[in-house]
Amino acid sequence: MSMTAKEWLGRARKLRLRLSALEDSKQRSYARAVSSTAGLGERVSGGEPVDKHAAYAEVSLAVDRQIEKLEQVRAEILQVIGQVEDNTLATLLTEYYVNDKTWEEVAVQMQYSWRWVRRLHARALDQVQEILDNGPC
Repeated sequence: MSMTAKEWLGRARKLRLRLSALEDSKQRSYARAVSSTAGLGERVSGGEPVDKHAAYAEVSLAVDRQIEKLEQVRAEILQVIGQVEDNTLATLLTEYYVNDKTWEEVAVQMQYSWRWVRRLHARALDQVQEILDNGPC
């Protein structure tokens, strides 16, 4: 079963929050790796020494891979939104789905009522669905 336009675009919501959480995880791992409170020979419960720098490199690589995947999702969504010919609808989609703004924030920024923005959203979703049905790009 394929996703609706709303579900497909919804993958971008809260992306910034997730990216920030991943970066935070990477920074915390780095801080542990360079911490002077424990040496490189720190031991874990099994008695094996832990190389904190190697552990950081592993975490960093895993985080970078996740970030790359999320950025690809964002790029794919922006590419489809870019195919929406009406600037107002494309702006609305970008602000809500990519920039993670609330409907109220979008309405204020676009100087429309909240209700009008929601009506425009329905039109925008129809256009995105048509683009998705015809194959993006």
